[in-house]
Amino acid sequence: MILAMLDDSRFSAAHDRDCARVYRVVLARLAHSRSDIGRRLGLRSTTTSRVVADLVSRRLLLETMGETAGRGRPAATLIANTRRIGASVIHVSSQSLSGALVDLSGHIVTQRSITIAGDADNGAIATVMAQLGGQLLAAMPDGMSHAGTAVSLSGLLDLSRGQWLMASRWPRMRGLDIAAVLAPVAGPVEICRNLDAEMRARAVREPEQFAGSTLLLHWGWGIGLCFAVDGRPFAPAGSFGEIGHWRLSALGERRCGCGNTGCLETGAALWSLLPALRRHWPDLDEDEVRLALQLAGRDLVALPEIDAATRLVVRALANACRIFFPTRIAVSGPFVANPGLWAHFEALLRAEGTMDGLAVPQLGSVRASQLHEIHGAAAPLLGRATEALLMQQV
Repeated sequence: MILAMLDDSRFSAAHDRDCARVYRVVLARLAHSRSDIGRRLGLRSTTTSRVVADLVSRRLLLETMGETAGRGRPAATLIANTRRIGASVIHVSSQSLSGALVDLSGHIVTQRSITIAGDADNGAIATVMAQLGGQLLAAMPDGMSHAGTAVSLSGLLDLSRGQWLMASRWPRMRGLDIAAVLAPVAGPVEICRNLDAEMRARAVREPEQFAGSTLLLHWGWGIGLCFAVDGRPFAPAGSFGEIGHWRLSALGERRCGCGNTGCLETGAALWSLLPALRRHWPDLDEDEVRLALQLAGRDLVALPEIDAATRLVVRALANACRIFFPTRIAVSGPFVANPGLWAHFEALLRAEGTMDGLAVPQLGSVRASQLHEIHGAAAPLLGRATEALLMQQV
């Protein structure tokens, strides 16, 4: 997967635009030689040679010489140097903060993970975050430039101030200033919502599936959603999509980690349902990936707590559809990995119906993907760093 998505509007000079076009086709493996480039882009041979020379000097392209076939100079093969730039991504993985160093092609160069106790406060989490940032930076291969650190987070964020306001995994953490923690260690820092990052990568991989408007709902340890049009997540300055903290009268005074009562998560999130589930199956894991495998063959629909939770989530989703009017809905999380529960969920949502004259959105379940999250979080940093290198004076 190519992560360096270039914005052509950034290139005002004709030569810079040509460099971006040539780099893009070689990175996508659509051209392997100067003659391929000339034919595909309609560039003159002198222009092609000048552009290729610049890209090679910046180490964005590598040139290898083949054997000579008869007289003349040997044929040269051009390949993109995908290890020229890398980005660090720090993200939540169950009860841990994990980190990955990723290159321009989406290959993960190295990974790290540190478990954090459930009672950790701002200081403890900041220490782990800075440690991961330093470890990933130190692991960069020779010749790789660092684009910065992307931090992909669940919970409540204030993107405008760069703060992680709250996370149900660590209820003692409040208002952690991410940029202040990481900028001195491995900046620049980019902060994003994990569902936005995942949506961005899914849309690049499957553009046809994510054309139009899509609502991605995650029902797991917490409950949240992302809304995107043609793969571009709606990203306001603050936070967004926290339907897990919609307050419902049916849930009374149940206390939520956000400080309020009666939030949807108090009756439907994994953190609130796990005690009831473990009364039936004590071995259940709280890691969502492992739990999805454990729950796949269980009769979840027969449990009153799960049936009630499903109805609450479906009603909240149906109401969200009356705000965003998506053409399709994708649902992820360990609960919908259970075929029986997914069929129940789908039937309930269709029974909710829609407004007169509007089609029912397409509905499908997807497996939550940390690789998609990593790719989607890293892409903006890698794109900007590549653009800067393309415009750099040699």
